Amino acid sequence: MSLFQILTGVVLRPRHTMATAVAHPRVAGPWIVVLVLWLIPSAGLLSTSVGRQAVVDEHVRIVEAFGGTVSDAQYAELQQSPPWSSYLTGTRLLLLPVATLLVALAVRQMARWHQGALSTAAALAVSVQASCILSLQQAVTVPLMFLRESVTNMTNLAAVLPGIQDGSLPARLFGAIDVFALWWGGLIALGLSAATGRPARGYAATLLGLYVGMAAVLAVVMVLRGGS
Repeated sequence: MSLFQILTGVVLRPRHTMATAVAHPRVAGPWIVVLVLWLIPSAGLLSTSVGRQAVVDEHVRIVEAFGGTVSDAQYAELQQSPPWSSYLTGTRLLLLPVATLLVALAVRQMARWHQGALSTAAALAVSVQASCILSLQQAVTVPLMFLRESVTNMTNLAAVLPGIQDGSLPARLFGAIDVFALWWGGLIALGLSAATGRPARGYAATLLGLYVGMAAVLAVVMVLRGGS
């Protein structure tokens, strides 16, 4: 399967693509593509004054969401030295190589629990190729971030569901759930299904439960701390 087929396959033929990742693992090429599609647009954004200011504003937003405040002096300091780590949130965090490796280890362990024959290379291929959908997300949304002058996630459920009151628990909960993260979880589930022969919906339900559970804890913490 070519790199182009992998990129289009996660969108158009996800079951076949993930089954191929298990049967015939490809890691290096797809991983390079994933990182290029993420890093080049992101580096371009963050090298601009718009990107630097957006990172500062995102940091302030995160601090205030957990009930903190940023003084004028602190804000001026942030503008002089933007907190780049504030850019690594949500699905962007999953694209970090260490996250990809940890997901691969978790995938291999889950397959072993169900007597699935999944090699380390195949587990890594599942993790990397599932991440293709996240890199495609970044390639599309980074230019929009520049136009919006904001690096805040624009593909969370709160952004696409109307009528949710800002600052409420539902807004916090849906704001912590990204549409592309759900898609990524579905691809991981398909990879596990191909490795073990078990229905993908069982794995998808487990991953969804973990994800929504973490999002719920995060949302409750923000509401209890009285963040804006």
